[in-house]
Amino acid sequence: MNAPINKIKLAEFTVSRRNSDGGYSFCYPLFGVEFPSSISETYYALAVLSMLKEEIPGKSQTIRYLHGAQREDGCYDSPGVAFYAVKSLLLLGEKPRRMEFVGQLRGILREFRIFSEQIGDEFFSADYDTSESPFKLVFCASKTLSLLDIGFVEDVSWLHQFKRDGGFGIKGPDVTATYHALTALRCGGHNLEKLEDIALFIAGCEAKEGGYSSVPGSVPAFIETTYFAIGAMKLLNSKVAGKEKHRNYIVNLQNGDGGFRRSPYLGISTLCNSYYALKALSMLGDGVETE
Repeated sequence: MNAPINKIKLAEFTVSRRNSDGGYSFCYPLFGVEFPSSISETYYALAVLSMLKEEIPGKSQTIRYLHGAQREDGCYDSPGVAFYAVKSLLLLGEKPRRMEFVGQLRGILREFRIFSEQIGDEFFSADYDTSESPFKLVFCASKTLSLLDIGFVEDVSWLHQFKRDGGFGIKGPDVTATYHALTALRCGGHNLEKLEDIALFIAGCEAKEGGYSSVPGSVPAFIETTYFAIGAMKLLNSKVAGKEKHRNYIVNLQNGDGGFRRSPYLGISTLCNSYYALKALSMLGDGVETE
């Protein structure tokens, strides 16, 4: 890796979040009490360790924890849980116990298409949040189906109605929704070449000191929007300008405990931020093996 991050400290930080049930948590144990494990934190931890080419401790126990996230009816509690559980299991060379959730995810995509066509913006704008938006739910369902290599048959072309002013979003575009929509469209077999104006929108979100913000002209840049922006540019086969500036921005987010914070100004280390940082460096060509 070209960027001088402390990989040893990052690996130690990641493993410190491992719980006795085999899952990983947002916080390390406090006063001897473990913070509850979560499927998403477990995925971020496994992905970081995989990219660092570190041995994953207690694989069989972690597999049991992940299998436990699947309900008895074979479904998951949400598309997000399915996404993180399936990706984690694949990293460990395993698969879900049952496959009923495939129908669950396909049903969600069909419902979203129907609702978006009948209700439009009002459906997508309800309780809209860029980190947990309907765009992310569509992304999770589409990506999970694509990862399983079982044939993607659902129509996601309706996402195009939410493209405006160079990106995807509600009312106006934002980087997070744009990345999620582009990924879903790619999973659905859509050619992204005709969406070249999105690269201009993303370039407008570039911060002077490095990194990307959610919308043009906003500050500061955050690690998650930097990851989504670089990921979107990769999907579009567009070159990221100022790579060294972005590398330096990301490297400087590493805290003394080895993890990464959200912004240059403040923030605790999290597995999520650390995953975004390491994966963004990988996409910039810093020699980190992607999961």
